[in-house]
Amino acid sequence: MICPYCKETILDGAIKCKHCGSMLNLDPTNSINIDSITTDEIRAFVGQNSYYYIQNFSKFTIMGREKFSITWNWSCFGFTFLWFLYRKMYALAVISFVIFCLPGINLFMHIIVGAVGNYLYYRHVKSKIIEVRSTQSALNYFPVLEELGGINTWVTTFGVIVCIIMAILFALFFSTMIASMGHITGITI
Repeated sequence: MICPYCKETILDGAIKCKHCGSMLNLDPTNSINIDSITTDEIRAFVGQNSYYYIQNFSKFTIMGREKFSITWNWSCFGFTFLWFLYRKMYALAVISFVIFCLPGINLFMHIIVGAVGNYLYYRHVKSKIIEVRSTQSALNYFPVLEELGGINTWVTTFGVIVCIIMAILFALFFSTMIASMGHITGITI
């Protein structure tokens, strides 16, 4: 057998490569790695877009051990607070809201969170799956994963409403600003 990571020859049926130390997937269609969560568990927990997340999560376990890797998530970059709410990561939603209220770090933080968002979600998914594994019977396991995971569908509506309110407030602010500048200079607009 050939190690898929270092391409060295190893014993057939080996669990770990003796050359590079990588854990080997015995069933690549059903697990990310032996010590971790299965793709079936991820599908059940993540729900919508699970294929995208399974691909990105596999980058964090490519050598058989968990390791941070930079990936890019456009939704997390553009709608950080809403994305955290959408994916049920409430603590990170509150932290991001507070941090993004600080002036001067908004764009910088969006870039950082866009690069690490998938890893943050991976850690969230993994911890929730392990928590459910330890508390639920096999009969309830997948239904509980689906209930705890997934998405908050109300966040999309909430985001649209917030964007509309912000657009109206910006329009009022700038129209008031232009009117006050015209009043100061004596020009009527």
